[in-house]
Amino acid sequence: MDPISTPDPVETAGQLMSRQEAMQAEAASLLGQMLFAFSSMDMNLGLCLVWLDNGNKLEIRSNSIEGQSIHTKLETLSKRVTERLPAGSEHRAAYERWIERVHAARLQRNQMVHGRWGVEAHRHKIVNVIGFPSGSQQCFEYSLAELAAFNKELCALGRELARLRTHWPL
Repeated sequence: MDPISTPDPVETAGQLMSRQEAMQAEAASLLGQMLFAFSSMDMNLGLCLVWLDNGNKLEIRSNSIEGQSIHTKLETLSKRVTERLPAGSEHRAAYERWIERVHAARLQRNQMVHGRWGVEAHRHKIVNVIGFPSGSQQCFEYSLAELAAFNKELCALGRELARLRTHWPL
């Protein structure tokens, strides 16, 4: 067992409650930051799609993209990458890796948003539970560092999209 997750046998109930409150506040802040980072990336992906071909058909594309899920936007980008960039090229591979990473982040974000949250202060874990209490319920545990790392990944994905668009516009 990870030493940081080992309960402290001499910890008082007051200390445990204090840690639980502090962990909950930090997790709430990190989850809020995650929402900001994800929505920013989603918006930038939408803008990327709207500005294909240097903004030709801007109004038509804006109307088409508005209200689409990030999954649909990623599928649109993937199709465009396939149409415009040569198979096996470095730039196509870079876009494809980015799309794959965003799909993974999207799935994790969906779990986080659609679950309920709790704190296991004894084990220094933040717990995300998906589903109604039953046999099909799923439980995902995170440390505060893991939540922060996910936020860093989302920010890195946003920067990477900007880099891709600058180096290899579609």
